[in-house]
Amino acid sequence: MVAKLKITTLLFLLCSYFGYSQKLMSYVTINHDEAYIGQPIQMTVSVYSSTWFTSGIDLGNIQVEGALTVFFRSVTGSKNIRGTQYSGVDFIYNVFPTQEGAITIPAIEIHVESPKTGGYKGIKHVIHTKPRSITVKGVPLGYNPNNWLVCGNLTIQEKWNTDIKHVKVGDVLQRTISRTASGTLGEFIPAVVWDTVPGISIYPKRPSVNTNKTKTYVSASRTEAANYLFEKEGPITLPRIEFVHWNYNTRKFYKKVIDSVTINVAPNPDLKMLSGIKKQLQAEIDAEAEKDKPFLILGMTVKAFLKLLLLSIVGLYLLYKFLRWAITTGIKRHKQYKVSEAYAFKRLEQSIRSNQSYKTLNALKIWLLKLNPDIPSMEAFIKAYGDSDLSLQYQNLEQSMSNPTSASFNSSLFKKALQKARHTYLNHIKTVTQQEADASNTVWLNPTSTKNKF
Repeated sequence: MVAKLKITTLLFLLCSYFGYSQKLMSYVTINHDEAYIGQPIQMTVSVYSSTWFTSGIDLGNIQVEGALTVFFRSVTGSKNIRGTQYSGVDFIYNVFPTQEGAITIPAIEIHVESPKTGGYKGIKHVIHTKPRSITVKGVPLGYNPNNWLVCGNLTIQEKWNTDIKHVKVGDVLQRTISRTASGTLGEFIPAVVWDTVPGISIYPKRPSVNTNKTKTYVSASRTEAANYLFEKEGPITLPRIEFVHWNYNTRKFYKKVIDSVTINVAPNPDLKMLSGIKKQLQAEIDAEAEKDKPFLILGMTVKAFLKLLLLSIVGLYLLYKFLRWAITTGIKRHKQYKVSEAYAFKRLEQSIRSNQSYKTLNALKIWLLKLNPDIPSMEAFIKAYGDSDLSLQYQNLEQSMSNPTSASFNSSLFKKALQKARHTYLNHIKTVTQQEADASNTVWLNPTSTKNKF
């Protein structure tokens, strides 16, 4: 009976789950999986629920490596998939490839809130799209990469700031070429190549580049101007300028041309002003180039300088903290060393080398107290850890206090024997300490002390 009740409860919960939980889906579609550099690819990110979304969906800034991404609009809608009615939203983008090869639209993480079937309270979910790959073709052979443009349509307009039929030597005319292209971005419109013409000095000005975007359409414009200084009289022919673009709608190449023009330059008796005009025009070019330069601090951009400054401040703070810790630790360790047995033994060795009996005996007393205060005398230490050489030399050292000339104290032999005895004592202490540590982990019925007794 209990088993049947458990099975019934489980089936009820499963039915409730499948009957009242919502279904979510997200995917990416593209209208082309192969394109030229600069060709727009429509990308649609679709997010749907079998119920509805209780809050707005923010996809954020979708980055595609090797391409520029432009968001257009979002469209709400519904669709029936395998008998289930879904409602959701399509986010429409244009992806413009910037490099040849394969590029990948990455998996997109989408945060949504949607209620269960029959419910009303939104439940947070995270869903993901699958990556999509696009093959990007480079500029076809025979076409100039510096004059390459992919667009839906291209219009060109040329104008001069004055009548080109009345020109004399020393005159400066400004020529402006404007191009408007549909279905592309301003970054993709190539710069005008101003040809070198004998008898004319050409001074290009800063171009004006714009991108215009609506909810359904994008277009771009590029306007470029140049000052023409006429330095030679007679007929001068300006060569024609060709602009090539590939129309992604008709999938054909088109060529737009600005025809060549011949200008008859009249003589000018006052040619002294030419050098001054050239300097003025060049100064204008230099001033515009200076404006285009980013503001630098110590040769770095403001962002790079602030980043370096912040890292430097953090580095100096960490260095200050480290030096403070190192100095404090060093002073503490030095103080500990000054009162340690090792330091006392070092001073003892210095006293032995000085061959001053009183100084050596005093240093011995200090060192023995640092070594072990429980050792009552130097004789007891020698008896426990020294040898005959140390005993003999210690006796000679004491005799030298009363009769320095009669005693045969050998400082070198005493030092070696003392070092040997100290080494023996330290090894003994190490062994005893280890035995005590081992004994602490064992239950003894009748524990005994391993402390030395003198």
